[in-house]
Amino acid sequence: MAEPSSPLLSPSKGDRTHSAHILCASDDEHDLRSYGGGKAKNMWKLSNSTGCTVPEWFCLSTLAFKSFLKENGIDKVIDGADTEDLSQLSEKVKGLIMHAVIRAPLLEDIGERLAHLGKERFVAVRSSGADEDSSSHSFAGQFDTLLYQRGLEQVINAIRQCWASCFAERVMQHRRDCHMPVTGSGMAVIVQVMINSDVSGVAFSHHPLKPLSIPAVYIEAVYGIGEGLVSGELDPDHYEVAFDGSKVDVEIANKEEMFKQKEGGGVEKIPVPADQQKARTLSDMQAHEIAKIMMNLEKATGHPQDFEWAIEEGKLYCLQVRPIVTLPSLAFLDKSALGHGPILWDNSNVVESYSGVTTPLTFSFAQRAYTLVYTQTLTVAGVPQEVLDKFKPYLGNMVGLVRGNVYYNLTNWYRVLTCIPLIDTAKFMETMMGVKQTLGPDLQEIIDQIERSKPLYSIATKMKVLSNIVRTVYNIDDLVEKFFASFNRNYERALSTDFMSLNLQQQMAFVDLLFDEVLGNWQVPISNDSYLMLFFGLLKKLVARWMSGAEGMEDHKIISLQNDLLCGQGDVESTEPTKMLMRIAAYVDNVTSSETDLRTWFLDNPSDVVAQLGRLGASNITEAQASGLRRRNVGKSGGEGSKQQPTLDELKRDVALRIHEFLRRYGFRCINEAKFEENSLHDDPGFVVDAIGGYIKTKSYSISAMEEREAAIRDTATAEVMKHLSAPQRLLFNWVLSHARRGVRHRENTRFARSKLYGVLRDLFRAIGHNLKRMNIIDDKMDVFYLTIPELEDFTYGRSATNNFRGLVVLRRAEFDEYKAGIVPPERFLTNGAAGAYMMYPLLLDDLDLLAKEEANKPQEPGVFRGTPCCPGVVEGTLRVVKAIEETKGLNGEILVTSRTDPGWVPLYPLCSGLAIERGSLLSHSAVVARELGLPTIVGVSNLMKGLKTGMRVRLDAGKGELRVLDEVEDGTAAAAATAMKGNLCRTAIRFL
Repeated sequence: MAEPSSPLLSPSKGDRTHSAHILCASDDEHDLRSYGGGKAKNMWKLSNSTGCTVPEWFCLSTLAFKSFLKENGIDKVIDGADTEDLSQLSEKVKGLIMHAVIRAPLLEDIGERLAHLGKERFVAVRSSGADEDSSSHSFAGQFDTLLYQRGLEQVINAIRQCWASCFAERVMQHRRDCHMPVTGSGMAVIVQVMINSDVSGVAFSHHPLKPLSIPAVYIEAVYGIGEGLVSGELDPDHYEVAFDGSKVDVEIANKEEMFKQKEGGGVEKIPVPADQQKARTLSDMQAHEIAKIMMNLEKATGHPQDFEWAIEEGKLYCLQVRPIVTLPSLAFLDKSALGHGPILWDNSNVVESYSGVTTPLTFSFAQRAYTLVYTQTLTVAGVPQEVLDKFKPYLGNMVGLVRGNVYYNLTNWYRVLTCIPLIDTAKFMETMMGVKQTLGPDLQEIIDQIERSKPLYSIATKMKVLSNIVRTVYNIDDLVEKFFASFNRNYERALSTDFMSLNLQQQMAFVDLLFDEVLGNWQVPISNDSYLMLFFGLLKKLVARWMSGAEGMEDHKIISLQNDLLCGQGDVESTEPTKMLMRIAAYVDNVTSSETDLRTWFLDNPSDVVAQLGRLGASNITEAQASGLRRRNVGKSGGEGSKQQPTLDELKRDVALRIHEFLRRYGFRCINEAKFEENSLHDDPGFVVDAIGGYIKTKSYSISAMEEREAAIRDTATAEVMKHLSAPQRLLFNWVLSHARRGVRHRENTRFARSKLYGVLRDLFRAIGHNLKRMNIIDDKMDVFYLTIPELEDFTYGRSATNNFRGLVVLRRAEFDEYKAGIVPPERFLTNGAAGAYMMYPLLLDDLDLLAKEEANKPQEPGVFRGTPCCPGVVEGTLRVVKAIEETKGLNGEILVTSRTDPGWVPLYPLCSGLAIERGSLLSHSAVVARELGLPTIVGVSNLMKGLKTGMRVRLDAGKGELRVLDEVEDGTAAAAATAMKGNLCRTAIRFL
C-alpha cells in the first residue's frame, strides 16, 4: 500500500493514484518546484507552457530520497561525516545507497508508473538535483543519467546510481568550489520515455558566448542520440537562426560517427553513412521550429534558456531545459530598468599601476586619490571654480572597479578634459582609442553631446592659462624643490611614527593627514607631467621633422632615436635601489674568507641568506653598524695590504647587514606597489636575494659600466641628430632637449615619492587591521583590505551601516577569489546604462570587447592553434599534454591539453590554469562547467594532440580561441621549462628593481 500524500503537496490532478513520492507533469508547479529538483521543475515548464512535445515522464521526488536515507540510517552517516576527505566520504555513502533497502510501497509506485509509460518501452533515468539547473548553478553533466533502461529491476538500479551521484567526489568538490553545502540539498530522479532519435542536439535561446553581438538562437546537432554531443566526443553541425527569422547561418561538420540504441538496451557508436557525413542534419524549417520553441520558452521564463531536443521520424521532441546561468534575465535588455547612457571603459594605462584583481581598500584609495589629484589638475590648468563645481560628479568617477579590476572611465575623462582651456580633446581620444579603433554610434553620440556642452572660455582666461604654462616652464626646478621640502617633512614624520602604537582614531587621523598634506599638495607633480608632455611632444616633432629625410632613418629608427636622447638621466633617486643591490652583488662576488667562497654560499643557499636576515631580528640597525665590517681591510685572499681574513660567519653577517640596510631604505618597494594588499620587500626578502643572485650570475653589477653605457647611447643619439641640424636648429633642439630631460628627471623623482607614500600607507593600513583584529572585529589584520576607507571612517566616527565586518570580509573574499580565478575582463569595452549590471556577467563583458575584431582579423601564423572559444581568459604557462586522466598526476598550474574530457575531469579544473580540448563544443558538459568556474578554455582544436608536447610554453587566449606556442621544449623536459620560468622571474626582478 502506498504512503499517504504529504500535507505539503498540492492535491493531485487527474484520476491516477497519487503518492507523495511520485510527481508528474499534471501536478501543481509548486510541488515540482519544491520537491522535483531543478531538472524536473524545468521539465514541468517545458510540458505546460511551451506547446512543444515532451516524452512522457514521472519524477521520484526529493521526499522519496530523504525518506530512503532516513529509513536506512544513511542520513546520520552523512551528517556526522568528515567532509575534508571527499573521496572516502563518497565511496562510503555510495556503497550504502547501492545496497540499502527500498521500501515495498515505493517499489510498487514506481512499478505502476512504469506500467503507465509502457512495460516494454525503454526509458532514460536522469538525476534531478535540488541544486541543479538553477538560475546560478547548472551542474551540467555532474549527476548521472542512464539511457535505454527497461524493466523495474534496471530502473531501480539506475535510480540508486542517480541517488549515489549526489555524493560523487567531483560533485561535492564542485559544490565546495561554488561555496555551496558539500553534501547537497537533495536529489530527485526523472524517468522519461526514451526517444530513439535520428537527429538530436542542444539549443541556446541566446548565443552562449556572444549574447549581445549575435542576435540569434544557437543550435548544435548530431546524428543519433545526443550523448556524443554533450560528452564532447562528436563534432556537431552549428546553426544560428536570427531572432527575426530572416536567415539561418550553417556550419557543417564532418560527422563520421554517431550514437544509437544498442539491441537489448544501452548505446553504441556506429559509423555515419558516407553520403550523410557532410550533409546537413537539420533543414531550415526544422532549425526555425527549434528556434521558435526557444524564443517562446525564453519569453515564458524571462531568462535565456538552453534545452536538449531530439527528432524521431520527423517529429521534434523536447527532452529537458535549463536556464543559462552565465547570462542575465531579459530585464537586463530593458532600458526602462537599466538606462542607456554609454560608458567607455579602458585599462590599457591604469593596469600598469593596478594590475589584476585589486582589493576594495586599495580601490577606495585610488578613487579618492584620482578625484583629489585631478581636481588639482583642473585648478592648476586655470579652470574657474564654478566649472569645477559642475564637474564634481565626473571627477568622482574617473575610475571604476570591473570584477575587481581597476579601469578608467574614459567617457568621464573626456568630459573632464573638455573643461581644460587649450587642450585638444579630440587628440586625446585618438591617442586613447588608437587610430584603428572607431567609435560606435552610441559613443559617438555622447562624445558629440559632450563637445557641444563643453565650457567656453574668454580670451582672457586662455591667456591666463598660457601665462601659467610659461611660469611653470621657467620655475619648474624651484617648484619641485619646494614640493620635496614639504613631502620629505611629512614622509620623515611618518617614518618616525610607530603606527602599531596608535589607536584606531589616531590611525584614521593620520590617513586624513596624508590625504590633506601630501596628496592635497600634489600640484607640482601634475604641473611637471604637463611640462614633460609639452617638451617631450616638441622633441618628438622636431626629431621626426628633421630626421625623416636623413639617410637610413626609417620610422622605427626615428622612434628609437627619440627615446635614446633621454637615456642616462643623472640625479634620479629611483635608480638608487638598483645601484645599491649591484654594490652588494659586487661585494659578494669578489670577497673571500679563509674558509670558503662567499659567492658559492650565497648562490647555493638563498634560504640560508634569508634566515640570516631573520636572525638579525627587528632591531633598528644603522648604516654605521652595517658598515662595521666593511671598514676592515677585506679583499681577495693574499691581496696587497690584506691585514686579516674574516671568517665565513662574519661575511655572512656582513651580507645580511647590507641587505638589511637596503630593506631599511627601500623595503617599501614591491611589485604592484600601488596595491596595498601586496607584500613588500620587508615581507618577502627572498625576492631581493634572488635579484642579487641574478646580478652575480650575469656579472651585471658594474655601476660605472652601466652609466657609461647609458651615456654612450645618449651621446651617440645626440651627435646623430646634431650633424643634420643648422646652427639655429641646434639652439632650439638643445633648449627643448634640456627641458625634456629635466622633466624626465623630475617625473622619476616624484614617482619615487609616490612609491614612498604607498609604502607608508601600506604599513598604516596594516596597523589599522591589527587594531581591528585586537578588537575582534575581523579575524586577521589582512582582512582590512576587504573593507573600504569610507567604511573604516564610518566605523571610527559612528556612521557605520553594518557592524558585521567579519561577515562582510567573508563575502568579499569569496567574491574576489572568484574574480581572480575567473575570466579577465577585456582591455576596452562599452556599457550602456547602469554599468554594475554588466559586471555581474563576465561573458557579457567579453562579448563587448572593442578590440577583439582587430585581433581576430590578423593573418594565421605558424605555431598557432585555433578552436572554439569556450570560456575567455588569457594565461601564459607550461603545457601538460595528456591522453588519459591518469597522466594528470601532479598537475600544478599547467595548461592542460587533451583530446576530450568528461565530467570526471572537473575536479582537475582548479589545478590547471587553462584548458584546451581537441574535441567538443560550446555545449559539452565540460565546457559548461569550465565557463561557470571561469577557467580559460577552448575546444574543438584540430591537430592539438599531434602538434603540442608537454613542457612547451604557450599563451592561451581563450577569448580569441587561440593557443600560441612561445617556446619549443623537448619531450619530457618540464624541468627545463621550470628553469626557464625561474630565469624569467630573475629577469623580472632585475627590471623591477
